[in-house]
Amino acid sequence: MFSTISWVSLVLVLAGIVIHWFVSPSPRLTKREASEAGGGRPWSGCCGGKLSTLACVVALGSLAILFVTGFGGLLLLDEQIHGYTLMMHVGLAPVFVISAGVVVIAWGHRCRLNESDRIRLASLLCLKKPETTDTPNLGWKLTFWLGLALVVPVSLSMVLSMFPIFGTHGQETLLCIHQYTSLALTLVAMIHVHLVIRRKASSVPPPPKK
Repeated sequence: MFSTISWVSLVLVLAGIVIHWFVSPSPRLTKREASEAGGGRPWSGCCGGKLSTLACVVALGSLAILFVTGFGGLLLLDEQIHGYTLMMHVGLAPVFVISAGVVVIAWGHRCRLNESDRIRLASLLCLKKPETTDTPNLGWKLTFWLGLALVVPVSLSMVLSMFPIFGTHGQETLLCIHQYTSLALTLVAMIHVHLVIRRKASSVPPPPKK
């Protein structure tokens, strides 16, 4: 069941990203809109500064490796993780958690929801059509916080399983929580990266007319 859900969700998200990229072109932002997410500072890619950029790269790279080592055998060969793959997966997990923590510190202020974001979010939750002048930053901000929120159950489910607190059924439940939250985290990270790339492309000024 988990393999089927994983394949279907991955295909749907990838297809949605491709369709969104071509069907919904990135709007050209003004200078004020381009710097809005940075609290008045110019937009500088995924994270501003060398340390935060390195943390983003390490977090995304380690997440990709964790997904491959954790789900590669299960999705392709229908085998649970074991051996050296398990050792690599467990050893790389703290790297991802630490780098994710650095990303929170480095990028949390930039991803805060401003008044326009909150108004648009309230409109969406009430199933109302958002105003055309609303902020274009809501999507990647929400996926940022949602991804970081998912890091908590992903990490705790495995940490708790290392202690003899729960019985056999509890261990199975923790493994199930870890698998599904890890899949959700990967999907949210894919959508976030897509939205950040579009955000970066829309903030680039158009070439001067000749």
